[in-house]
Amino acid sequence: MYCERFICILRILGTTLFGVSLLLGITAAYIVGYQFIQTDNYYFSFGLYGAILASHLIIQSLFAYLEHRKMKRSLETPIKLNKTVALCIAAYQEDPDYLRKCLLSVKRLTYPGIKVVMVIDGNSEDDVYMMDIFTEIMGRDKSATYIWSNNFHDKGPGETEESHRESMQHVSQLVLSNKSVCIMQKWGGKREVMYTAFKALGRSVDYVQVCDSDTMLDPASSVEMVKVLEEDPMVGGVGGDVQ
Repeated sequence: MYCERFICILRILGTTLFGVSLLLGITAAYIVGYQFIQTDNYYFSFGLYGAILASHLIIQSLFAYLEHRKMKRSLETPIKLNKTVALCIAAYQEDPDYLRKCLLSVKRLTYPGIKVVMVIDGNSEDDVYMMDIFTEIMGRDKSATYIWSNNFHDKGPGETEESHRESMQHVSQLVLSNKSVCIMQKWGGKREVMYTAFKALGRSVDYVQVCDSDTMLDPASSVEMVKVLEEDPMVGGVGGDVQ
């Protein structure tokens, strides 16, 4: 334990010193303006400043290549997909075609037993079409839905503390007891939408994957992300290749 902490501290110090040295070197080279190669009228010149930047780029590329090889080898190692995963989708006045494509891609995910929670930021009649699309794609008999007059932080019109608490418990129970859930709630912004999903899930799953309602997911995306998290305990989060 102590050895790992010592190594971690050394890495932090080494990275910091390298960064500071690089900054000071670039600054000094820029001020001095020394040139290794130059042509008449300086149409082309290569100086100390350029040499430091080129060296930095080469070093970055080298370590990126080594890390890529390491990750490629680790991802080829088979692992047991026995961790529970929930996919949380944030939706707000989404284009119907985009939402359908998103949910169809969700149905093609190859991770076993993944839970899907879509929270809609808004609970007016103009937002109902998103819930309808959700039940259409995910299956009416396999999906749970709820139109919430409030959210976790704001009560609905004329609502008491007790009824607000009961509605929060109902949302949490709905998410925990169903594999596919869609909740419409009082508008509060994307953070409020994500909070609802995270709060309702609590510690019921090992990993949470998030995406917007206009995202088309690769079928293997959940599997590959979990592989990275399971391979290295020092990794706390994984980002997808968004194109």
